[in-house]
Amino acid sequence: MLLITCPVTRTDELVPDRRIRSVTNHPTHIALHVDCPACGTVHVFRTGRRWDATRAARAAAPSPVARRAEQSVPA
Repeated sequence: MLLITCPVTRTDELVPDRRIRSVTNHPTHIALHVDCPACGTVHVFRTGRRWDATRAARAAAPSPVARRAEQSVPA
């Protein structure tokens, strides 16, 4: 059993193992494709320390749009 939060309904759902459609191992994370009992769609849930570290590093870095805006403003 997995406890997931449906991103559509924002409810916590208990999901049996038979609802896991696929598991994919990536270098930074493991991706679970889960059939959601709340809304009926397939959601991807990612887990792993490296995934969290990569996601935090991306959030801390300025976006390309923000970098371009900083460069185009005359001093």
